[in-house]
Amino acid sequence: MVYHTINEYYMKKISDFIPNKVIKKKKHIDELSDIFIRGSDSNIQSEIQVINYSDTSVTIECNNSSVASIIKFNREKYLKIFKNYGLYNIQDIKIKLK
Repeated sequence: MVYHTINEYYMKKISDFIPNKVIKKKKHIDELSDIFIRGSDSNIQSEIQVINYSDTSVTIECNNSSVASIIKFNREKYLKIFKNYGLYNIQDIKIKLK
């Protein structure tokens, strides 16, 4: 365990307080985001990112409403991106605006 001192008091390193499951979830979100961005159209890649997931759905954050509408109305096309990577359990895409 790593300790740091502030004004002669020992404090635990902040990263020691972050549970492993949170770290693993963050890594999985980053992986899903990379998959989704690589499979998306080049004109919207910089406007989207995965922010959360569950067993059957992925939540995508969009920077503007036009991109959100594109993903919403072409939902099956974007679900296919995950299926192409063997993620058959993902059946829904939820969309949030930033």
